[in-house]
Amino acid sequence: MCGLDCILYSFILTSSCFSVSNQVSKRLYSMGCYEISLGDTIGVGTPGSMKRMLEAVMKEIPLSALAVHCHDTYGQALANILTAVQVTRVVIFCV
Repeated sequence: MCGLDCILYSFILTSSCFSVSNQVSKRLYSMGCYEISLGDTIGVGTPGSMKRMLEAVMKEIPLSALAVHCHDTYGQALANILTAVQVTRVVIFCV
């Protein structure tokens, strides 16, 4: 799931994007998904947005169900991964 920004929803404010991520994550978890992967699918996320997204979603689903997926389009993947690891222990998918 696109968690930080999405080419299809680029008109949505980041705070609204986090709200959608929270709602979808909570719904997927309640339906039995054991792992929710939140992605920076187009590679525009920053460490600050990664931290805010994870902190918001962690209020809705258990840490054990979180994963992140980072693209390095603009050279931010490693910084975002470091932030994710510092905020919580999560599964990391890298491209």
